[in-house]
Amino acid sequence: MQRPIRYRKYRMFFLIVCEDEKTEPRYFEQFKALFPPYSLFLKAVGTGRDALGVVEQALKEREALLERSNRPIDFTWAVFDKDDADANDSRRQRFARAFELAKQRQVELAYSNECFELWLLLHFQQVDMKVALPRRDIYEALELAIQAYDPSFAYRHGDSTVVEPVAQYGDEAAAEERAAVMLAFHDNRPVIEANPSTTLHKLVRELRDWGAFYTYKPE
Repeated sequence: MQRPIRYRKYRMFFLIVCEDEKTEPRYFEQFKALFPPYSLFLKAVGTGRDALGVVEQALKEREALLERSNRPIDFTWAVFDKDDADANDSRRQRFARAFELAKQRQVELAYSNECFELWLLLHFQQVDMKVALPRRDIYEALELAIQAYDPSFAYRHGDSTVVEPVAQYGDEAAAEERAAVMLAFHDNRPVIEANPSTTLHKLVRELRDWGAFYTYKPE
């Protein structure tokens, strides 16, 4: 039987609502290890919805967590991919609305074009910023990158166990730098056209910085 969460003891609340139902929540759950007990409460939720659906669900999750904890939620992030948002006008409108709604309701965004796996791939290598990358190519490149360390590794989209070898063999600091360079390259392009790009490094840096804050010990 799970013990009740003692919300009142926590100093800060950090909510991450993801498009993917397994891999992305599993990835962010590992950051809980950064925080001492009752410092920062981190919750990662998967939805299986598109960009707008993720932002809408983030608002619902924030309200629910606020009611349970009786505390303001300090940070709310929505994590989603471009995926097929450019397939037709209706999807384009929903994708654009996700950004509008997030701005209106103070939800921070961490998006990827094309997919979350691009962020994982950047832990191993830079990619050509001038050439749009299909998802299949990203999956294949990620598999090959991990196989350089573990020849038996096989990646199947949706397999959340990819999180562990990325953490074990990848270079997060290099991924942050690569993502920042890539984002700057696409600075003047609409998000929906900025393939490849990701802003996941901003969310990861936010978590790392708070982890450093809560574990800081003066000399």
